[in-house]
Amino acid sequence: MIKLEFTINNFYAETLNDLVKQFNALIPENVPYSYSTQDVIELLIIREYVNSEIKISRT
Repeated sequence: MIKLEFTINNFYAETLNDLVKQFNALIPENVPYSYSTQDVIELLIIREYVNSEIKISRT
């Protein structure tokens, strides 16, 4: 498992909090799960990796 630690400024912290709220808004109310900030960061990293792999495979 890779552990990532980084510092972000207020703008990015607010943007990340907004993204977490958007992800959690997609979860049905009767589900006892919610996304954490770390979950969202990991999903964004995975999405970026997949997008870059798709671009590479198309060339």
